[in-house]
Amino acid sequence: MTIPEIVAAARQDKRPITLRVEIIDPTNEEVCEAYAHYRRSLSDLPDDTGEVWTTERTRKESFATVLAAFWYRQRYGLLDIGVGLSSVMTTFRWDLSSRAVIVTVESPDRAMIAYTKSFYYESCLTELRTSFQQARQVPIERYRAVPLSEEPTVEEVRKLFDRIDLPLPRSFTDRDVVDVIKKAVRAKNPYAP
Repeated sequence: MTIPEIVAAARQDKRPITLRVEIIDPTNEEVCEAYAHYRRSLSDLPDDTGEVWTTERTRKESFATVLAAFWYRQRYGLLDIGVGLSSVMTTFRWDLSSRAVIVTVESPDRAMIAYTKSFYYESCLTELRTSFQQARQVPIERYRAVPLSEEPTVEEVRKLFDRIDLPLPRSFTDRDVVDVIKKAVRAKNPYAP
């Protein structure tokens, strides 16, 4: 949900935006299972989207984030986006801007904020920069290689992931790819009322 909201705000203000996104590597089944296990340990009930966290769901969510990065990059020329794939999971989520860092966990009502020039902000800035540099980089510069439709097709998505050397698992059926597409371009905000 973050990418479309940030792009919409930047588009409204007619300004460029730089995003760096670090996510779980969807090709690393071990880390995907660890994340799914962690999320299930918080609750084994379906979440607000109606889904239970599984290894396959985790993989789909990560592939969807990569797809969203390409889809939005193709549509908003002022978007500079980088995606790093991590082989480790964290229980924190960091949202860092030029003014503040917000650290959350898997609950919308639990957060911590630190402003620029504070020790914690500067430490998070260094941590996130270092972590992103160590992550496997997705070649976003290939965003023109496979034009994506307004509603990407299964064929376009499979072709895109092949072209960026991040092929979808052989086990992914067309229905799985459709799930990835929905999560990428029509995601529901789990925190919306």
